[in-house]
Amino acid sequence: MRTTHISIIHVPFDNRIFAKQCRTLAAAGHEVHLVVGGAPQEHIDGVQFHAISSDPTRPLARRQWSRYLRAAVWAFRLRPSTFHLHDPHLIPLGVLLKLGGSRVVYDVHEDYPAHARTKLAGHPVRAWVKARMWAALEWVAVKTMDRFVCASRAVAARFPSDRTIVVRNFPLHTSFMPPSVNGAFRPYPKRPNTVLYHGNMSKVRGLPDVLRAIELVPADLGCRLRLLGHFKDPALARRTAAVERVDLLSWQPFAEVIRELFQARVGLALLHPHPNHMDAIRSNKLFEYMAAGLPVIASDFPTWRELVVGTGCGLVVDPRDPTAIAAAIEHLLTHPADAEAMGERGRAAVLERFNWDGEGARLVSLYRDLQNGHRSPSNGRPAGARPYGTQPTPAHPSPSAADAPAAPEPR
Repeated sequence: MRTTHISIIHVPFDNRIFAKQCRTLAAAGHEVHLVVGGAPQEHIDGVQFHAISSDPTRPLARRQWSRYLRAAVWAFRLRPSTFHLHDPHLIPLGVLLKLGGSRVVYDVHEDYPAHARTKLAGHPVRAWVKARMWAALEWVAVKTMDRFVCASRAVAARFPSDRTIVVRNFPLHTSFMPPSVNGAFRPYPKRPNTVLYHGNMSKVRGLPDVLRAIELVPADLGCRLRLLGHFKDPALARRTAAVERVDLLSWQPFAEVIRELFQARVGLALLHPHPNHMDAIRSNKLFEYMAAGLPVIASDFPTWRELVVGTGCGLVVDPRDPTAIAAAIEHLLTHPADAEAMGERGRAAVLERFNWDGEGARLVSLYRDLQNGHRSPSNGRPAGARPYGTQPTPAHPSPSAADAPAAPEPR
């Protein structure tokens, strides 16, 4: 089957889109195309890239419109194909493709209405308008699209169960195994007292509280905060650069992020309590820390506590309390044997359960059913029947069992 993945807002080598989904489908024998901004016009790991770059000096809205039009041109050039759309912005294009006879899959990375309310938390009217816009577009998608691929069961609950599968953002555990780390691995007891945070840097993701916390950690521990990621707020970037104990790196390729993970002592995931932050299972960062054997300090929200405390891979704190964050950092740095054991438990959980193997198999199964023209079960399935593409709930639930795949079996 020819499959065409399209995004106008993600980076070319996005982990979910390229590294996991596209490469998995290519390895399963599909002809895979990826239409994305800033991409090289070449064939990589079985995936043919099609660039829709635009002038980076243009305002964001104009760049997105330019990419949208170029993506639409590529979509119609690549027909016949099954189209896999990764942005809510692309739903109108998906409707046009459906009218032209194509099969369309909508990949829901986030709860976009909740994301709007989180991102625009300080602007309630704008947040309400944008949330309603995403909800309306996704209502159109429900009426028209063939299948939905959702990043968690909480997200999937908003879509028809007979056309929806859950494909979580669990790590490719092979990326975190020697020789993948390319000599970057350093035995835990020999690592410097480095606390790591990678991802987008913003107030709602707790960075100001982390900055205050790092200054409260006793100076004689020699602790440093290492930040890898993007700033959208120039004032916050300047404030961060002025903190003495901070090593500030720009966005890094994922291979370099992995190298950094294997040289740190603690990973931070301290999002503030906003609507889009409550679902721990969608946190790439959390599972990447676990995969690298890092003990984590995470937000004390119900699903985060269930996962972190339940697997014994770290500590949970109020993400808005710098004193509590500092105390957790100090505890892990002054109890290295306990911290290392937490990291080992997290790594074991990823190797056994929270990895891409089962997620990729479920995605390939979805495409096999589309290729064979199979219909999904109806909404009126008998009691006890499972939504399309899900696995049975384990007899003895464990932390985050509601979202953890039943396969593969622990190795």
